[in-house]
Amino acid sequence: MRQLVLSIMLCTGLVQFTSAQVGTSVYDTHLYKKGIYKTFQEFRANNPSVTGTITVKNKTPAAQVYLLSAPNELNLVDSTGKEQKVKKYWGYSDGISIYIKDNGLNKLEEIGYYCLYRIHSITSATPNRATGGMVFENTPPQTADKRVLNLITGDVYDLTMFNMRKYILSQDTALLREFNEDKQNKNKLIYYIQKFNQRNTPSW
Repeated sequence: MRQLVLSIMLCTGLVQFTSAQVGTSVYDTHLYKKGIYKTFQEFRANNPSVTGTITVKNKTPAAQVYLLSAPNELNLVDSTGKEQKVKKYWGYSDGISIYIKDNGLNKLEEIGYYCLYRIHSITSATPNRATGGMVFENTPPQTADKRVLNLITGDVYDLTMFNMRKYILSQDTALLREFNEDKQNKNKLIYYIQKFNQRNTPSW
């Protein structure tokens, strides 16, 4: 009887331990912990190592052009209310969404085997002779490009036809064949990323 009780207690402990370990990564849950991810591994584990009062400051397009700065930056606020810029980090979560640092913070629009995000940048401006090459009005518009993050390796690829064939879809030969035979594939890159995610589960 005593052995039976001990066995039940042991099994219960194992179940509780397993439950605590499974389903907590960013792939398994939508309950993202608020804070700053110092590394890719912290992001994947949904375990930011820096928490507290965090603010995001956005830069104007003009500042991005003239100061060559990113569109936004993270700041930690100390107990006195003083803000300090965070320089080295992988990404950030506000508790609702996740943002990767890539020329500023960019929201992950999809999280799966491959994560998608849009990177924002400012196009180069045409010099203005009347102002010695400086442009004070009509700052250039933002341009946006999609990028793909591999949730297993942390590798990031531009969303291009070449990368789709060479790196992104190469692990799913049937889907790659379908992609190559699709005459409209240039306009369906995101569709094939999403389909790959539906067909493949990441493991590490």
